[in-house]
Amino acid sequence: MEHWQCDLNYLSRDIVADIMARLDGPTLASVACTCSDFRATARDQRLWKQLCHSTWPSTALKEAQHLLPSSPTDGFRGFYADSYPLILHGAHEDADNFPTQLPHISPLNFASFIDVYYREKCVISCVLDGIPRTSNFDQDYETTTGLMSWLLNCPFKAVLLHVSHDEDIEDRDELQSADDKYGFVSLEQMGEPKDLCDELKEGIRLSWVLLDKKSGKAGNLSSWKPWSVKKIWATDGEYVLHFGCIIPVQESLLPHKLAKCVIVARCNIEEKQGNLRWKEISMHIEDPNGAYINGCKSLIILNQALYCSRSKNFHAVQKGFQQFEGRKQEMTRKKKLKETIADWVCLSIEVAILLTLGYRILPI
Repeated sequence: MEHWQCDLNYLSRDIVADIMARLDGPTLASVACTCSDFRATARDQRLWKQLCHSTWPSTALKEAQHLLPSSPTDGFRGFYADSYPLILHGAHEDADNFPTQLPHISPLNFASFIDVYYREKCVISCVLDGIPRTSNFDQDYETTTGLMSWLLNCPFKAVLLHVSHDEDIEDRDELQSADDKYGFVSLEQMGEPKDLCDELKEGIRLSWVLLDKKSGKAGNLSSWKPWSVKKIWATDGEYVLHFGCIIPVQESLLPHKLAKCVIVARCNIEEKQGNLRWKEISMHIEDPNGAYINGCKSLIILNQALYCSRSKNFHAVQKGFQQFEGRKQEMTRKKKLKETIADWVCLSIEVAILLTLGYRILPI
């Protein structure tokens, strides 16, 4: 009986490359480990460039071309490997991976690639070269020196989009969505406010890839899925989605050695028509007590985030977030307990003083 044998080596390299172009990143990386021939084909930068563009459409924008790494050895493959897994906070420590000295970091060192998806369709793509200003400054703040002076003394907040209630969205052009309708999304499922929260939590995905232009290292600051979705009941159809990650930091920066990167996406939903418009997309850094961290420390923390451990397991990332929240609640409980004890001590001292003074002024 004749045995048939299939040998992929008989296929031309062009056919193999065409097959590999249909794979996702993790599968392509696995194929590269099978043999030397596949490894050579799988390291083709054109394949990884295509994967980066399909995963993060912002990397295909014209503004991104001079920002992305151009190394022939790592290039888009290194960018994908850095940016695809999420930053993981767990029981381990990442301090050994951090630079030994705290570097001097400028907001111009960073570039951000932000993409927002609804039901796997990209609805917003944008590139930020540097850290954008949070408001309008005077002429002095047009200089790098003025911007750094502000960052050193004020809470840090990188703003991609901010539209106040009295601004007309249609008149602004800072942000373009995939269909040129300024972040316009038509929701598939409508219902009660609780149902809308569930729809946003299940349907909206956000990616915020931070790139250090000097070192070429990158990392995704987002949790991909929202941590929480809340309706702002004081407004008409406004919802707030929170994304982000937990970043281990050096003790010299924060005594608790943890920081929380928070990405806020605020939107307004016309509940009758089912149309969603974005009102704000921003990012800031908090300490475990929930206080905003100033710009100088925030830039160092963002730099350290690029050296943290990563994971493709969303549940592991979510578990790390839950551990952080549990620790935060415990810190809040202890703080309230100390404040309660301090209040009781002060009250006891006041009562004792009053009793002493009352005893002294009593007639004999």
